Amino acid sequence: MRPLRDSTCFEFGTGRDLIIPLTFSAHGAQRFITVDIARLAKLELIRSNAAIISRLSGTRHPDINSLDDLERSWRIDYRAPTDARTTGLPAGSIDCAVSVETLEHIPKSDIAAILNELRRIVRPDGLVLMQIDYGDHFKGFDPSISSFNFLTYSEEDWAPFQSRFQYVNRLRHSEYLKLFREAGFELLSDQPDRRPPERHILERLAPCFRGFSEEDLFTLGSLIIGRPAGPSNRN
Repeated sequence: MRPLRDSTCFEFGTGRDLIIPLTFSAHGAQRFITVDIARLAKLELIRSNAAIISRLSGTRHPDINSLDDLERSWRIDYRAPTDARTTGLPAGSIDCAVSVETLEHIPKSDIAAILNELRRIVRPDGLVLMQIDYGDHFKGFDPSISSFNFLTYSEEDWAPFQSRFQYVNRLRHSEYLKLFREAGFELLSDQPDRRPPERHILERLAPCFRGFSEEDLFTLGSLIIGRPAGPSNRN
């Protein structure tokens, strides 16, 4: 990958506070394009994060009075609503593609389409960095349940808990690795967060998860790092 000062970076799943683009920009990224399926960015959160990051990084930037100021003062191009499956960006134009706790909220077929698009727009010497949370997000509302509680639900029983804003695909680590490889990425690192098997979950495991190893089932998350694979290094 080229030095950050010469790089155009890309993120999908921007969210509300733009913490990732602001951080990359403060550390010298030449340009940062960030897209989201809906326009969720909140100016107050962005301004707060910008002030904190500026102080910690020792950089100075003009005030952000509107989202339109992001490109002028931080070199951030915020595009929403934009579909990450069809970005419209030129082929080979991105040095580094990033997402943080976004892929778990996307259906499997759409993940495949997004990864194929990333394979198209990322430079041959570029990188993808994807942090993924494999846990049951309802634990955030009820700390008494296991992070793997949703593995006890069949597809039919889990369906009522899915919604536009709380959709979780429940894919396991091995499935993500396969998606990356099938899209044409060589995996450099996957850093799985393995947890001890939980007997009470295994005893009630839904049939759709019985084909996975215990190691795969009880991986809570990962940081997957990859690069476009050449003809001889598709792993």
